[in-house]
Amino acid sequence: MKISKILSYVVMAIGILGAVLLFLMSNSFDDIMEKYGITETKDLVREGGSVEILNEATSLVTPLYTLTLVVFIGIAVVTLIAVFSALAKNPSSLKNTAIGIVAFLVVGLVAYFIAEGVETPLRDGEIITAGESKWVGAGLYTFYFLAATAVGLMLFSGVKKLIK
Repeated sequence: MKISKILSYVVMAIGILGAVLLFLMSNSFDDIMEKYGITETKDLVREGGSVEILNEATSLVTPLYTLTLVVFIGIAVVTLIAVFSALAKNPSSLKNTAIGIVAFLVVGLVAYFIAEGVETPLRDGEIITAGESKWVGAGLYTFYFLAATAVGLMLFSGVKKLIK
């Protein structure tokens, strides 16, 4: 049996398991809400609410979160294996990969140096430090630059095709 067929069955099994867990969770939430006389799901976790209700609701969600975490870790591991095996098979692509990583780091460093860090109070009384604010700003600047570059390159490619 080919690996793609095996993977198809694994994906189908995970999808079915996720659907079953979602169905069981949503039905159980209805039962909890009926049991405690709650009309809206958001009231399960409201401030000042019962810890017992919160624990009961959390126990219903935990299997679905666990499945999500397992799938995420599995995808990350498979992706890393595929990337490193492709680099091992084709060492000439290592140079292009290194150029891409260095370019990304340069964009990130430039964004970090132009970002401003300002201490900011939050509504709940917590304070975002200047350092945390600077990191958030750097992330936003990096995103804006990369998004603008991607859009610009798509426009350039489209105009180039129109001219030909």
